[in-house]
Amino acid sequence: MSPTQRTQAELRKQGYSVSICERKIPCTPAGYKGLLKTQDLFEFIDTMAVNDFHLLAVQSTDGGHHATRVNKIMSLEVAKSLAYHMDIEVWSWSKRGPRGKVKRWTLRRESLTARLLPKKSLMRRVKEEGTYALF
Repeated sequence: MSPTQRTQAELRKQGYSVSICERKIPCTPAGYKGLLKTQDLFEFIDTMAVNDFHLLAVQSTDGGHHATRVNKIMSLEVAKSLAYHMDIEVWSWSKRGPRGKVKRWTLRRESLTARLLPKKSLMRRVKEEGTYALF
C-alpha cells in the first residue's frame, strides 16, 4: 500500500470525502507501457479532502522524504496563495516501534498553512494561536 493510499484510507476513516489529485503521464514513445511520470495538482497536492467544515490539501510521502516535501511546498508561490483558502499538510508514513517488537505504520502529520501565510497576517495569527477574534 502506497503512502497516498494510506492517507486516503485514514482521511475516509476520519469522515472526509477524498479525491486523488495526481496522475501518471507517459514520458517515452512507448506510451503507458513505458516509463510513467507522476504529476501532482499544483505541483504538490496528492489528495484533496473535504468535510462539512474543512478543505484539506495533502502531500503524502514516506518517512524519509518528509523534510524534502516540506521544503518543496514552502518554496512554491502557488502554495502561499492556496493557504488563504485551504489547509495544507504533509503526511508521511513510516514503520515504527520498539526494538524486537512488531513495527506498525505510523503517521507524521505537519500543517504548513500558518507558515505559508505572511507574518503579519491576521489569518496566520488565528491559525497559530487557534483563537478567533470576535468583533
